[in-house]
Formats: sequence, C-alpha cells, structure tokens
Amino acid sequence: MTEAERDAMIKEQFGICPICLEPGPKHVDHDHDTGKVRGVLCFNCNSALGKLRDDPDAMRRAIAYLEGNVWKPILEAPGVYQLPS
Repeated sequence: MTEAERDAMIKEQFGICPICLEPGPKHVDHDHDTGKVRGVLCFNCNSALGKLRDDPDAMRRAIAYLEGNVWKPILEAPGVYQLPS
C-alpha cells in the first residue's frame, strides 16, 4: 500500500480510527492470514487487535469482561476445563 492509498483510506474513514473514533489513525491494519488491508487504525487499537491475536472470540470475552460478565471455566476432570460458550 502506498502512502497515497493509505491517506485515501484515512479520508474515507473521515480521518478517525474506526474502533476508538479518535482522530489521526496512521497504522495500516491487515488480516495476517489473507494479507487483506482492513483499514487504518491508531497505534493503541492496532496493538490491541494484535495482542488479542485477531481472535474474535477473545475480543468477545474481553468485551464481556469489561461489561462485568466475568466467566470461569468449568472443571471437568483434574487439569481438564470446559470453557463457557
């Protein structure tokens, strides 16, 4: 992606990060499996996606946690846990 293409994408996003809605995104985000560019994010949001390994299930658990819906795995046998769905 060229700088001009990145700048055009930022303009299409109205100059804001599509996740936190703060102005000044500069970090091109892409799908690590396909290489497809998804958008331009701020450093914090791009880093957050990476730290959660682009895993939608991990992100949903993070959202539930932030909203106070704490969950615990269910012990099935010693050392074997079932994760809540």
